[in-house]
Amino acid sequence: MTQHFFTTPSPAAQKLEALRQWFPQAVEVDDKGHIRVNAAAIQMALDPGNPAGVRVEEDGYELRWVGKRDAYHQAFVPTDKIVSAAHSQSQDWDNTGNLLIKGDNLDALKLLRQSYFGKVKLIYIDPPYNTQSDQFIYRDDFTAKQAEVLSSLGYSAENIDYIKNIYGARTHSGWLSFMYPRLLLARDLLEEEGVIAIHMDEHEHANTALLLDSIFGSDNVLGAAAWDKKNPKGDAIGLAYQHESLFFVAKNKVAFYASQSLVRRKKNASQIMNKAARLFATLGQKQLPSDLKKIQKKYKLKLDDLKKFEEAVDLTIINEEFSSWLKKQGFSSGESAYSKIDSEGRVYRLVSMAWPNKKRAPDDYFIPLKHPVTGENCPVPARGWRNPPATMARLLQEDEIEFGVDHLTQPQRKYLLSKNLTEALPSVISFGGSDDAHLADIGIPFDNPKPVEICKEVISTILQGPKGIALDFFAGSGTTAEAVMRLNAEDGGQRQFILVQIPQPIDPAKQKEAYDFVSKTLKRPEATIFEITAERIRRAGAKLQAELTAKRQAQGELLADDTPPLDTGFRVFELVDDPLNLIHRQPLKDASQAQLAELQKRIATPQTADMEKVLSNLLLSEGLPLTTRIQTLVHDHLFMAHDVALLVQALPLEELQQHLQTLQTNDHALRYLTVYSPWVQDDNLLLSLDTLMDKLGLGKDKLRLRG
Repeated sequence: MTQHFFTTPSPAAQKLEALRQWFPQAVEVDDKGHIRVNAAAIQMALDPGNPAGVRVEEDGYELRWVGKRDAYHQAFVPTDKIVSAAHSQSQDWDNTGNLLIKGDNLDALKLLRQSYFGKVKLIYIDPPYNTQSDQFIYRDDFTAKQAEVLSSLGYSAENIDYIKNIYGARTHSGWLSFMYPRLLLARDLLEEEGVIAIHMDEHEHANTALLLDSIFGSDNVLGAAAWDKKNPKGDAIGLAYQHESLFFVAKNKVAFYASQSLVRRKKNASQIMNKAARLFATLGQKQLPSDLKKIQKKYKLKLDDLKKFEEAVDLTIINEEFSSWLKKQGFSSGESAYSKIDSEGRVYRLVSMAWPNKKRAPDDYFIPLKHPVTGENCPVPARGWRNPPATMARLLQEDEIEFGVDHLTQPQRKYLLSKNLTEALPSVISFGGSDDAHLADIGIPFDNPKPVEICKEVISTILQGPKGIALDFFAGSGTTAEAVMRLNAEDGGQRQFILVQIPQPIDPAKQKEAYDFVSKTLKRPEATIFEITAERIRRAGAKLQAELTAKRQAQGELLADDTPPLDTGFRVFELVDDPLNLIHRQPLKDASQAQLAELQKRIATPQTADMEKVLSNLLLSEGLPLTTRIQTLVHDHLFMAHDVALLVQALPLEELQQHLQTLQTNDHALRYLTVYSPWVQDDNLLLSLDTLMDKLGLGKDKLRLRG
């Protein structure tokens, strides 16, 4: 009746269950309990007319290394960790939508998978590069139990010894075994149109490309940009690398490109006009551009009413400021030159239709082009049209050629912003190699932090809309968090971040400044990188809030007052051992009577000190974000989280029914009742819950027992 948290079957178990459902004759189990799939049986079921059955190829193109099966296995082994709220380290707990998680990112990804499966728009990471300076502090141990697991996975004794030696080692196999399970879990967290962006240098460049291919599929690779850091490696032998790669891969490339359609983001010309007007307000200008001013006067509009305007208008007069605003919305520098809007709200720019090369165009490039109104032939340039006849016909059909007022004006090609998205981020990105000066400005010591500007460029390209989650599970100095907050400050967006950082100890000898900052300035008992991550977000957020306050004071009434408040807060959760899970994993034959008694006591006795910990993990088990507000209905007994009622300790049935009916009367979207069964020991109540659910009109399937 009860089960432990996070018992969702692994993807492998789900696939096996599906295989058993559709092809039961193909799934066999040998005398050792190992599963064997009979491919010929599947072939027979699908194509009985083929007596040859399935042909299984012995060799194929794939990325292989010793330890790959173990790495896959590690991705879906249930974690022994649970989340524990850390209010004292958090910022604006009640109002924020951002998260900072303290712990190993492999455990964090497994837990996040419960609530954020398919909900993350961008995963942006800067993982260890596998250089001599990298510290593989993740999983550098090897236990006897792990040896048993490897043996059960089919590894020989020699391979087990090899894998033991690569745990935490700076080898290609060790790095691949480290990254593989994390990327498998990362893919599950992405939205269907989501993207993962990964920094990497030359050490694991080739393996990164192959690993992403094997997990996401080569058809979903968007490409790899070169980040010119403008600082060649001084100790290099041979090539002095001054660039790193930035890999971009979509979960579903077709879905990603469809989601990037700017027609959806720019519904009509009015939104562009309204944003442009707000831009001038934020620039502190007292006068609107002449074209906006005429519109305002013509329709007797207030500044905020410009959104009602749907008339086509030439925006070329807004030149630099408008182009700058477009770029901040995710347009590339070339796209920011777009300066026209048609009556359907489509943004476009015009390019000459003339043949671009000096050589003479082919004869068929001199076909006549008739003006749609006069019916007369338009003048053909001396070097012909830019496009061949078939392309010209398509452009005419799709209304992507703009004619002049009469046939004497040479036509121009429309380049619609909604159809030119693939070059939003150039393949060569030039930014400085680190952001030391920026971090020094807010008093944060950190070696080689990524520039916040390159993070903004990447995030604004993928999260072009005002919302979406960006996940960084190698948080480091917290650059991703600041980039998200800065973008929101610039365009009024409500993007959210989730950061994960392991509490990596800071070496007092090699990183004295950082060590002193944490231990002396921040007065933390343990000097770890996590403390720097959290403090950087606090200080960057405070600086942004101060900048916004200064702008408001300078702009007065011109500033739009409907901009959502800037979220610079974050909830901190620490990954801690789950004592019950650790006990459950101990073989029963090895447990003493005292341990069994302690287990029974811990399970059955409510621990009020653990109340918030239980509630936080119930959020995960119910698939709710960790930033969900929890409302107390009955102290220490009944709570409400979004559309889920959480019964943690028993209540009289009548009282419980009254509270739940009150929720429904008050138009709360009550969809589920979750009961934390270890602390609810009232058998009569448990037996009556089915009837209660029917009275509430929810049905028995809306009752969940957790524990």
